[in-house]
Amino acid sequence: MAEINLLPKQSIAYKYLIDDTTKEILYGGSVGSAKSTLGCIWVISMCLKYSKTRYLIGRSKYTQLRLTTMKTLVDVLNWMDLKSDVHYNLNNQTNVLTFINKSEIIFKDLAYFPSDPEYDSLGSLEITGAFLDEASQLDYKVYNIIKTRIRYKLNEYKLIPKLLLTCNPSQGWLKKEFYIPYIEQSLESNKQFVQALPSDNPYLPESYIETLKSLPTESYKRLYLGDWNFNDDINNIFKYEHIINSMFSLDINQTNEKYISADIGRYGTDLSVIVVWVGNVIVEIQSYQKNSIPQLATEVESYMKSYNIKRTNVICDDNGVGGGLTDILKCKGFISNERPINGENYNNLKTQCYVKLSELFNKGEISININNPTLIDKIMEELLVIKLKNVDKDTKVTINTKDEQKRILGHSPDFGDAIMMKMFYNIPIKNRSTGKYSLIKL
Repeated sequence: MAEINLLPKQSIAYKYLIDDTTKEILYGGSVGSAKSTLGCIWVISMCLKYSKTRYLIGRSKYTQLRLTTMKTLVDVLNWMDLKSDVHYNLNNQTNVLTFINKSEIIFKDLAYFPSDPEYDSLGSLEITGAFLDEASQLDYKVYNIIKTRIRYKLNEYKLIPKLLLTCNPSQGWLKKEFYIPYIEQSLESNKQFVQALPSDNPYLPESYIETLKSLPTESYKRLYLGDWNFNDDINNIFKYEHIINSMFSLDINQTNEKYISADIGRYGTDLSVIVVWVGNVIVEIQSYQKNSIPQLATEVESYMKSYNIKRTNVICDDNGVGGGLTDILKCKGFISNERPINGENYNNLKTQCYVKLSELFNKGEISININNPTLIDKIMEELLVIKLKNVDKDTKVTINTKDEQKRILGHSPDFGDAIMMKMFYNIPIKNRSTGKYSLIKL
């Protein structure tokens, strides 16, 4: 078998892939950094070294897997002087590649299907290791499920579970799981992030580098510079720079109206979040997990007393368990699917309020006066997954569903929803008699 020389960043990642301590490695962070090549080299090498093992190579769509990752795998096999029907056999019916030593590579479509929300199709899967290419396109849930399936032949060969993830910068769960902890130097000891850029790959054509450099600003930052703090999706209604610029951008004017907006999660995995406002300035945010409705009511009333907030200026979600809180507090209940204010061309009240919130961020009329970088990251992460849907259709303005947002984030957008609800008070109501607009007063 021919020897393959790894690039310097690939070598760093490969050491983590074969050590005795690292279980998860995220490699990449830009295009052109030979991400798929590294994954294919690792999987092939492990299969050849340990007979009768079983490795998974997965991607969100099988078509993409076949046209990209599997093509790279064939290239790597050729570089290693491994020949089809001699050293290995690829069964296109079962999507399994079997080596002469009985080791296998399973190619798997890992897309989310509404008919299989819990990925039960992976229930019987047992593997020795996994390589998930372009992992940012995958749901957080499938990432966690795959980890539980890595157990096959580990004891026999004294191996530990290994999961390789590759990606370009994204605003989803990978940023939360790897990039932010890496930047904050708090990444778990059994996880590693290796950032590789186009400049780390000397084999890229100069014309390709020039193409990357000529990309629009946000795409250039993301795909060439490996900048995770980007916002280049035209369907996103929030922009990274506008959220960043809102940090302590406005002074607190104590003569302004004060408000509380709260998203209620109660006993599930979702958080309950209480946001305190002075005008359009967020002055306090508190989150709770597994609190009862009476306990949350007590917390809200405590903030009402501390900040002298009128009951009519308190709004809580009235969906599901949140209704119990609005009953106790006798405050305004926010119903996501309610008709938009003034009958405007939005799918529902929630969409209207999120669009209004984005407008205020864009105009610099919202200020987040919270000195907590971790909390700011959470708010940023959640707002940047709010996307417009069907923008090319002549229909009502619509955003992606909460389930779609949760699949990107790996959790419910509790902070984003709690902030969004306050916009109920920021949308002027039209007086049908006079035709004039004025802010809602309860």
